[in-house]
Amino acid sequence: MSSFPETWGIVVAGGGGKRFGSGELKQFAPLAGKPMVLWSVDAFRSHPAIIGLSLVVPARYQKEPPDWLARLAAEGLRVVAGGGTRSESVRAGLETVESPAVLVAVHDAVRPLVTPELITRVLAGAAPDRGAIAARRVTDTLKEAVAGNDDEMVRSTVDRARLWRAETPQIFGRELLVEVYRRAAEEFRQETDCAALCEAYGIRVKLVEIDELNLKVTHPPDALLAGAVLAARGLGSSS
Repeated sequence: MSSFPETWGIVVAGGGGKRFGSGELKQFAPLAGKPMVLWSVDAFRSHPAIIGLSLVVPARYQKEPPDWLARLAAEGLRVVAGGGTRSESVRAGLETVESPAVLVAVHDAVRPLVTPELITRVLAGAAPDRGAIAARRVTDTLKEAVAGNDDEMVRSTVDRARLWRAETPQIFGRELLVEVYRRAAEEFRQETDCAALCEAYGIRVKLVEIDELNLKVTHPPDALLAGAVLAARGLGSSS
């Protein structure tokens, strides 16, 4: 039994993405013994507040799912065909959310180190009338380049005191998020994450500072690091 409102999870794995050495799209490439996306799916399915989960995939994976995905669909996982952009894929996932859910948690499949504990921390900051996102403070010195300069010369040093890195999961009230994405579709608005869309429509978004590694797998070395972290946690295998 969870002390949090009933929450529906959406794991977004719909992007074309890069192919890794296995020939698979990176979100489906093997990581520590299973497809990368399953690390996120398993973290959400094991959380007591999650009453349902939708996995957004490229259309061909929905039409002709690999065996592991077909098994999960038979167990109740909603497998949804994504769109051409992230916003379209999230909207497709939202169409599968059932009404008992008060909150919706959106997570990127290429952040495979998410844990139930991390989901709990972000849930604690969310509410039906606002959002909460996993985030961390910027610690690097940031430089702004001269616009249009091919030599990438420094224009100025950016004050990092109020800057944060946005990550996922990002959790919002279900009705709020559905309405935001409905309006965005009507206005042909696209953003890189749910928080940016909510900000555009005046919705409050709480930053939940996290300290555990929650890296985004973009390049093959990132997958090696993620595998090492999972091994350090006593999870997965090298096969």
